[in-house]
Amino acid sequence: MELRLLLALLWRRRRLMLLVFGLVAGGLTLLTLVCETQYVASAKVYLYHSSTKASLLSRVNLDSAMMGSASLTDAERATYEELATTVPVLGPLVAQLDLTRKRKSLQLVEMIPLVRWAVDNWLPRFGRRPMTYEELTNKSIVHIFFPRPYLKAAMVDDADILEFSSSAESLELAMTLANAAARSFMAREADMRQGECRELAAAAAAELPRARDDYEKALAELGKLRQREKIVDLTAEGEKLVERFYSLSNERDSNRLLLLKAQGMLANVKGQMAKRPEFRKSGESIQRSSLIDSLKLTLRDLYMDLAVAKSRMTAEHPQVKEIEGKIEEAKRLIKGEAQKVFGSETISTDPTFTFLNERAAEYTAQAAGLESQDAAYGSLLDALGGRIMAFPERAAAEALLKVRAAAGELFLSNLNQLHRAAVAGEALDLSIAHLVEAATPPGRIDDYMRPKLSLMLALGIVLGGFLALTAALLAAYLDPALTPAGAAGLGAPVAGTLPRRPGLPRAQAVRRLRDALFPVSGRPPKVLVVADALSGPADALDVALELGVSLARSGRSVALVDAVLTRPSLHARLGLPLGPGLAEAVAGKVFRDAVILPGPEPGLFALPAGQAALTPEAAEGLLDSPAVAGLLDGLGRRFDVVLVAAAPAGASGDACSLSRHADAVLACLRPWIDDAAAAARATAELAAAAGRAPRLVLVGSPDDDPAPRDVWAGLLGRVRRKRPAAPTA
Repeated sequence: MELRLLLALLWRRRRLMLLVFGLVAGGLTLLTLVCETQYVASAKVYLYHSSTKASLLSRVNLDSAMMGSASLTDAERATYEELATTVPVLGPLVAQLDLTRKRKSLQLVEMIPLVRWAVDNWLPRFGRRPMTYEELTNKSIVHIFFPRPYLKAAMVDDADILEFSSSAESLELAMTLANAAARSFMAREADMRQGECRELAAAAAAELPRARDDYEKALAELGKLRQREKIVDLTAEGEKLVERFYSLSNERDSNRLLLLKAQGMLANVKGQMAKRPEFRKSGESIQRSSLIDSLKLTLRDLYMDLAVAKSRMTAEHPQVKEIEGKIEEAKRLIKGEAQKVFGSETISTDPTFTFLNERAAEYTAQAAGLESQDAAYGSLLDALGGRIMAFPERAAAEALLKVRAAAGELFLSNLNQLHRAAVAGEALDLSIAHLVEAATPPGRIDDYMRPKLSLMLALGIVLGGFLALTAALLAAYLDPALTPAGAAGLGAPVAGTLPRRPGLPRAQAVRRLRDALFPVSGRPPKVLVVADALSGPADALDVALELGVSLARSGRSVALVDAVLTRPSLHARLGLPLGPGLAEAVAGKVFRDAVILPGPEPGLFALPAGQAALTPEAAEGLLDSPAVAGLLDGLGRRFDVVLVAAAPAGASGDACSLSRHADAVLACLRPWIDDAAAAARATAELAAAAGRAPRLVLVGSPDDDPAPRDVWAGLLGRVRRKRPAAPTA
């Protein structure tokens, strides 16, 4: 039953649903036909760590520790996605292809049929302007109406593949754009790694003389000590201190190598930022925060605490973990402070600047941590050296100089290896990007067209159907109109339901209404006021006329009175001549019996409203006069039934005034049309005036609406009538 009610509700809202569906589906179809067609293409770049390049890159630390793994880390994937849409990649691409786009004013004019064809063939450069790299990578819903070349770079979910997707006004341009973007990315990725090697080689070359001098100085001091003094064996405690010193020296030297690498990477990124004028101006906007210097001092103390804690506890001890957590938090704060931009809002939101600034902040945080760690190592080594030198016989001096010389030799060797690897990396192709799938002409070009007509049609049907259904349900929910169920709750009995369409069903419904209002047994009403509850079509006069005809055919004598003095219409409905009527009889100008005219059925008589329409004030004065009661009483004695058609109760007080002299009141309601609250007020007013609840009749019940089969049959009938008849032989 619920499904039938839902289907009935949707059928009642069929016009609204058809309107919404037509607007959505037709709009999308029209948009597809009017908008300029775009073609899409894609090129794929595989990011793979080869073993040969991985060994070199790991020595210069240009990649993470995971570079030998089967796939990239999440951080690496995000970095490559950001790099693919930066100025160093897209800037040369825009200049190389000389990308232009049509102005929106021209695209509006081209929506006129044949204008686009004429412009593309005869004026191909008309109304175009050069594109910027920001326009190439930014897209919104506006571009559906005003398309332009577009490029997107994204990592494939289940593979280390960077896919470049492009769209343009021609398939050739789309393929060229995707392939050129992929090659530009690979070239930029190789240049970036060579630049990192170059900066790292420069940093290592600058550090080599100092490391060589430190090593030679340690050897010279050791030789002088051996010539000057006799060395004796060191105690066990002293040997432990010397071993500890040697271990810390190696750790400090390894830390210095990492510091050199971080400083080289930072210098490379800052060099890239300095190549663009707008980024050079950003140096005034980026302010060095004093918090970074304070955090460096804190980091140095934390590293000293960490070294002391590791000498006494295991690496998994909670205290060691707590110190390491504080160190990471301090690095994160340094990175955040280094990344802050003050002043230029445009520069701070530029994607290329954001990419480079994030890398610079990351290297700044790494360098700050390594510098603090180096300072902590220096403090620990100085303290440990003092303890070693406190041993007698100068035995500790030789041991201390030995480990210093050994540590210096190891550091110098590692620094030389780093320098050679960085110099070699400047001349090698260190890129891990490989073009594995270039954009090529497809087998079916329809699958690479946007917007696609079949897709937009399907989308229009689905979206239009959904929105049409939503609109119907929403309209039903918000509709304040009276429902049949709501009419039953007005506090008045429903005497019957009349279909709105004329025909046999309505005639049978009038008969049922007659029998309900005027039963054979009991005391049926003599005077019945029939009025619409609210303004609208004159349903009350139609109901009174049809009810009077039905009563007359059943053998009763019926007087039909037109009490709508402001808009008399009964004489026109019955084809009677215009003459005096109720208004003149109440005013005493004519006798009552002189204005009662015979109707179309035997036993049916009519009392028209009058010769002319009255003003509302004049009609009110006549219907409120005592003569109305006497007139209706006289009609009741002469006829079996008196039906009085009154003005709508919600718009006039005539129905309430007449109901005081009637035996019953019949209020006509229109389900799904009349306002429920207004109908309830009108019903309550009639009940208060008559002293009893009025009887209700529903005109136009939803069950009497044309069914789908009726509508379909009507359409077929119209088509058959319009079709010309076949000629006869």
